[in-house]
Amino acid sequence: MKRNNININLQPVNNQGSGIALFANKLTEELEKYKFFKICGSFNFVRGVKEKELRRFSFPVKYSNIPVKAVYSRLIKKALPFYYHNMMGSESDINLFLTYKIPRVKYKGIVVTTIHDLIPLRVATENSKIQLDYRNDIDYAIRNSDYLITISEASKKDILEEFLYNKNKIFVIPNGVDFELYNNKIEQEDLAKVREKYQLPDKFIVYLGGIRRHKNVDNLIRAYAMLSPEIRQEISLVITQGNEELKKLASYLKIENQVVFTSYIDENDKPAIYKSALAMAFISSYEGFGLPIIEAMAAGTPVITSNVSSMPEVAGDAAVLVDPFKIDETKDALERIILDSEFREKLIELGYKNAKKYTWTNSGEALIKLCNTILKPQL
Repeated sequence: MKRNNININLQPVNNQGSGIALFANKLTEELEKYKFFKICGSFNFVRGVKEKELRRFSFPVKYSNIPVKAVYSRLIKKALPFYYHNMMGSESDINLFLTYKIPRVKYKGIVVTTIHDLIPLRVATENSKIQLDYRNDIDYAIRNSDYLITISEASKKDILEEFLYNKNKIFVIPNGVDFELYNNKIEQEDLAKVREKYQLPDKFIVYLGGIRRHKNVDNLIRAYAMLSPEIRQEISLVITQGNEELKKLASYLKIENQVVFTSYIDENDKPAIYKSALAMAFISSYEGFGLPIIEAMAAGTPVITSNVSSMPEVAGDAAVLVDPFKIDETKDALERIILDSEFREKLIELGYKNAKKYTWTNSGEALIKLCNTILKPQL
């Protein structure tokens, strides 16, 4: 049987710290395991990224000297008059993009593009320039892709509401979590080092994520402020990074001594921070997936999250779900998790079971199934 060629676009893999980069790297690693595909990679020149940085993959990678700006520009309305495979030196049955930005050139073969979420289009707090640019990129990808990947049923629903596309050509491949990494036992001495590194209190609720407005961190701080002084004296609130606006809010609410804003969290320290926390609160108003939910669950940390967007889908029955816009609901959830140890233990056990569903192996198998499905007519 003929081995089908898959060209993986590696443009997002070095954008460390982003969910898109994690998704792209993990699915690329999974795809490498399947020897019945002939895989090659492609990458357009970006200042600061060297060709040798892409040699970690077992397949050949074509590093094109044509810069990203020349082929990804939003000023390009129609495809440039040359083919992707000529630029990248390899003709493929499938051109796989694990992000929503694709080069604005012609394609030979099937184009599969990934749209993780529609955050800039669904969140009112984004400025109009960001919304316009994002819509431009997504619209171009949709018009020029034969199939789409997204990371949750909620995101699929959003795409179908926002754009005209065949629902049978959108495939859901969820994020995964490295369960062993987050679940692995960490010695008390190592936990103490991480607490010291970030100046963490002995007992705390943590929010671990970005601080864009839709993350709703301000309402989390307001909910925490509603807890009794006795609880707040014992249990702090830890916000990763934070900003001046959030710090001013904590000061205004007279809880600045009980809210800890950390420096940037190193990826390697995340499991220790989850494990050190009494619970993780993630009450975002919109997510394509919500990776911290399953990271915390894998670490054995109870989760409070939102009852909107993708979060109920990802959390299942293993988290406390709250309306992110009703501060008193978040306050009640915090209070219950802090005071009810039996309830915490129940959430921990349910969280382990839920997190185990989301493996990168399962995601990789879903990608292989997609590739086989769309290649069937050619086999």
